[in-house]
Amino acid sequence: MFTQIKVPHEIILNYSEDTLERCAHLLQQDELVAVPTETVYGLAGNALSENAVRKIFNVKGRPLIDPLITHFKCAEAAFSLVYASAAAETLAAAFWPGPLTLILEKRAIIPDIVTAGLSSAAIRVPRQPMMQALLQRLNFPLAAPSANPFGYVSPTRPEHVAHTLGSKIAAILDGGACAHGIESTVLDLRDSRKPQLLRPGPIYAEAIETVLSLKVLRADQTQQKGAQLSPGQLTRHYSPNTGINIIEHGQLHLDPRPGEAVIANRKPGGTTKDHVYWLSETGDLVEIARNFFDLLQKLDRMDYQTLSVEAAPELGIGLAFNDRLRRAASVSVKQAIR
Repeated sequence: MFTQIKVPHEIILNYSEDTLERCAHLLQQDELVAVPTETVYGLAGNALSENAVRKIFNVKGRPLIDPLITHFKCAEAAFSLVYASAAAETLAAAFWPGPLTLILEKRAIIPDIVTAGLSSAAIRVPRQPMMQALLQRLNFPLAAPSANPFGYVSPTRPEHVAHTLGSKIAAILDGGACAHGIESTVLDLRDSRKPQLLRPGPIYAEAIETVLSLKVLRADQTQQKGAQLSPGQLTRHYSPNTGINIIEHGQLHLDPRPGEAVIANRKPGGTTKDHVYWLSETGDLVEIARNFFDLLQKLDRMDYQTLSVEAAPELGIGLAFNDRLRRAASVSVKQAIR
């Protein structure tokens, strides 16, 4: 039922030692390579080269006020370019490599273009094996925002990247579907006594609080003016071309109107109608988050006028899912009315 994606498959590179060497060589030449991470696919370039970083902004159409996350092969490499605290080192030991991004004051070697001119940098150590193998071949970290046009749905498969950016970049390293399918947790740790959650993700605030024995503050989720402290804070983001309506959890009606697709958290019982989709067979929150962007990518290439999406419960990774859903939506949360 899904529309086939026509992509230049020759740009999608299967994993091999030769492929890793090719990608490393391209990155050393300031070219851009789409890379798999455990969260979403990233559009990678040399984070210490202003030329490469500017290419990232140009290819994505990303405003310079929106900073990039810099990816390192290990905590030692990451902390050599920022001013780390004991709290940062504790969190790194607990969650790196993994989907946690820390905001810390940067050293001058990180170009200002990476950080939107701010004195702080967003850093993390990814877990995905291919991304790690690539980083080990490089003597510089990688700036790697999501590999999609700015504001569009994040890519969780190589074909998503090829569909939107395939003609603009040098290569796509095929790592299959991303494990989490949703972007990293972002924690502002500039004041280690007052850690602040800027973007919810796969690492939950409760887990961070347990490790630090500190309360994690929740940042105001409204968009700030000027340079953003973290990626993912713009009010309108992760958006398909098709409009999204958010339906409160448990209030979704499974009788789509003409031109509407309905997306439920879990598979409905009994016989389902056409144009009804679900993110998990059982309503598992991890599956719901993992499958969301993938399904949005597919449905956005069909002929729907509206996507009505059920919000998740506000707990665990459901918080991150709802954050992405609100930013992707064309209208605010509403009750389903027939």
